Amino acid sequence: MTSPSDRLAVAYAERKGVALARYELPFPPSVNNLFANATKGRYETAHYKRWQKDAGNLILAQGRKRVSGYVSLAIALVKPDKRRRDLSNTVKAIEDLLVDMAVIDDDSLVQRLDVRWAEEGPPCVVIVQEHVQEMAA
Repeated sequence: MTSPSDRLAVAYAERKGVALARYELPFPPSVNNLFANATKGRYETAHYKRWQKDAGNLILAQGRKRVSGYVSLAIALVKPDKRRRDLSNTVKAIEDLLVDMAVIDDDSLVQRLDVRWAEEGPPCVVIVQEHVQEMAA
């Protein structure tokens, strides 16, 4: 499902010649559930590894696009249940996935971040855009 704001972002990027990629992904795990502690450090949890694999396959299926240099991210999430959730705890898994899938160069290059709850739609929609002062999304 493409929202009106998604369509506006794509139209704006095309008009301005700005690199843009849009992905529909599974709901990301909380930053609190990405790693577990062990006697010799930390390791990725099975849940996080499964999400990375599933989300990575979806990026490939939707056509991986590279957006180099400074980027802006717009993320819309639909809550999977009624539990209280911290919106900002979802960002790290998404940023790391974008780096691992070579969509962006590095998460330190994210210059603008818009994260919001959506009432309906895919569990997670991510728009990656070449950073410009006027952002479409």
